[in-house]
Amino acid sequence: MLNIHFKTRNSKGFLKLDKIREGAWINVENTNREDLKVISRLTDLNLSDLEDILDPYEMPRIERHGQTIIIFLRTPCKKSSQNEALYTQSLTIIITDKYFITFSIDRNRIVRNVLKKKLDFSTTQRSKLLIYILLRIGKRFTREIKNVRNNVLSQKKNIRVIENSDIIRLIESEDILNHYTSALIPMRNVLETISKGGFVKLYEHDTDLFEDMIISMKQSSDICDVNIKTIQSLRVSYQIIFTNRLNKVIKFLTSFTIIMTIPTIIASVYGMNVRLPLSNNPLAFVYILIISFVVSLLFLILFAKKRWM
Repeated sequence: MLNIHFKTRNSKGFLKLDKIREGAWINVENTNREDLKVISRLTDLNLSDLEDILDPYEMPRIERHGQTIIIFLRTPCKKSSQNEALYTQSLTIIITDKYFITFSIDRNRIVRNVLKKKLDFSTTQRSKLLIYILLRIGKRFTREIKNVRNNVLSQKKNIRVIENSDIIRLIESEDILNHYTSALIPMRNVLETISKGGFVKLYEHDTDLFEDMIISMKQSSDICDVNIKTIQSLRVSYQIIFTNRLNKVIKFLTSFTIIMTIPTIIASVYGMNVRLPLSNNPLAFVYILIISFVVSLLFLILFAKKRWM
């Protein structure tokens, strides 16, 4: 779905247009091949240069095709509707001398939030628009990483009371952070490339912003690594606790089996068709029960003292 937005410096918000005009922001959501064909004709890019936009696993990078710049990025998401195993989604930005174009395979929350903002610059100021979107992406990564970290720390407090659901949550948190790390590192390289000024025209203030974003991306990546190590440490602790619980259960069941085997053996012996002590005694059944109970009780006391149960 292709939407056209335009904003002047003095206008309060983005205006939605029916026709494409120079200086517009073209936002494409739920991108398909027909959308790529339209943009290909509009920008004189080969369709083969745009096909990577449809790849949900595309890694961040930057390309130049003549005077046109293509920037592949990734943004955080809860779960991609295209693939539930993904916790980041692709966002592609194309900057030409006439248009600012964004592509997302699914609906992108960051782009939608930007379109609701009342910015103090126009859509013709494409470098400023690019910087603003990159800032929003960086802040979103920071917020999502903080949420994952808080969830991990809350589990760490309750380490004595753990269930299978806690293990699943840890694995999910680790998977999320791994996705974020795999996106942040190449995105930092993209920002470093842009900051050198060879792809997008930057002013002195813009260069400072890019340096701040690069530092922020590196810090976010480092926080992901620290949290992944914390999760791995927690998983080892959980494994030790579960193993200890299992050992206790096995010890109890083994001791219980031994104790219950004693009356079983006595009953089996007296079930033989041979002469045995007390075989003619009318109280033999009671005596055998008492003997079985006493012997089982002695073994129970022994196991309890030795802590074998």
